[in-house]
Amino acid sequence: MALVNGSPSVILSNVAQLIQQKVNDKTAPLVEQFAHLLYGNLSSLDLDHRNESDMYGAVLSLWSSLNEHKDDAPVIHVFNPSVSRNGWKSSHTIIEVIIQDMPFLVDSIRIALNRLGVSPHLMLNAPLKIIRDKKHEVTELAPIIDNSINASSEETVFLIEIDRQSSQDELDAIKTALLSVVEDIRLTVSDWNPMLTCLNKVIADVKKGKLPGTKANKEDTLSFLNWISENNFTLMGYRSYDVKAVKGDISLEANVESSLGLMKNSQGSKSRLVSSLSETGREVALGKNHLILTKTNSSSRVHRPAQLDYIGVKRFDDKGNVVGEERFIGLFGSAYYTNSALDLPFINSKVMSVCKASPFAKGTHNYKALINILETYPRDEILQSSIDELLHNVTGILQMQERDYTGLFVRRDTFDRFYSCMVYVPRERYNTQLRMDTQQLLQEVFDSKEEVEFTTFFSESVHARTHYIVRVNSTKADIDVKEIEKNLNEAARNWDDKLVSALG
Repeated sequence: MALVNGSPSVILSNVAQLIQQKVNDKTAPLVEQFAHLLYGNLSSLDLDHRNESDMYGAVLSLWSSLNEHKDDAPVIHVFNPSVSRNGWKSSHTIIEVIIQDMPFLVDSIRIALNRLGVSPHLMLNAPLKIIRDKKHEVTELAPIIDNSINASSEETVFLIEIDRQSSQDELDAIKTALLSVVEDIRLTVSDWNPMLTCLNKVIADVKKGKLPGTKANKEDTLSFLNWISENNFTLMGYRSYDVKAVKGDISLEANVESSLGLMKNSQGSKSRLVSSLSETGREVALGKNHLILTKTNSSSRVHRPAQLDYIGVKRFDDKGNVVGEERFIGLFGSAYYTNSALDLPFINSKVMSVCKASPFAKGTHNYKALINILETYPRDEILQSSIDELLHNVTGILQMQERDYTGLFVRRDTFDRFYSCMVYVPRERYNTQLRMDTQQLLQEVFDSKEEVEFTTFFSESVHARTHYIVRVNSTKADIDVKEIEKNLNEAARNWDDKLVSALG
């Protein structure tokens, strides 16, 4: 049990005594072990204001659910316990989950609850090895890291407390949301190996195939694909597409039967006319570039709550025409965000291409400063931007360094879905209110109907950088960046600045 000042907690010892007194002699040792595995890491803070009777009731309820778990299907109970109905009570709504052990469970369940606006007060989980008899009842259990038993199943149990939900509709909505997320996890995990097989086949096809462009282009593509195959990209979905001519247009047609992972449940269109894309989108879809690197329209419900990354590997015929696409969705691993830009395939070649296209000679102060800006530049922006877009933005950032000025750098999404806005504000002027004002300004200027997403980054620079993503129905409208920048500078001026200006 949990230790308090080096000794077992009194309340947990009392829970153990209640189990010994109330549970039949045959089952009591198992239930006591189960309680130890569930409650063993509770802190003294978590034990405050709890009583042994309700903790006994909670662990016995979860044990009963586990003991009655007859197949691989997940069990989720969301309820408000009462003494009359359950024999114990809680001021919170209780969530019980019993599920086959898989990666991503804890993070994904927490994400789902946060999206529902019900942050957990307590979230206990215990990954277990379990042996069951012919009736499928538990006869032996151990922590999942215990290799001493030959378990018939590996299961994870959750006991979660959230704010009390007053209606059955609310309880049902939470259960439905959790079941949906658990299905996403199952699809992702069960199809991991088939998706990796598809990725390796794509790599082999690229290696032996004839691709447009230079030998260096092909090497960059292979280097990048090999890198993501080495556990640097969490594969969550795959589907193959064919390019077909239809009625004076070109259509990207999905091979639905090829779908794996989350793409099995994809609700998006199974085909899309190339004419419906923006001009730059058409160039990316049908051009000589080997890869399409962008974000999907969906935020991940598995692992971490980020927009899903999209990696499209184009197929070409012998004449260099695009004939299809192998599409993978998922999330880049931590190395993508933490390693030096110069150590990442594809990213490094883009960085060097930007430096080569700049007016600065290698080894000069400005050249080194440019590399430093690119090292700290958002990786997704490097990946998704063209060389010209990157050069324009990083050169502008370099020119405004050390100046008491707020700078705005805007990039239109290739596929007309959002604007990427990088706002650099002098550090001493940055505050939460200014960030909120900027969000509102950008939402109004770009006529966005969605909340503007943001990520703020502080470095040794005199400027704080906030990266805003403004989602829109179309990016075709002309935007006056200088006018927006002027308004941002006005918003960033503090009261003292305005008083000095008024006094002349």
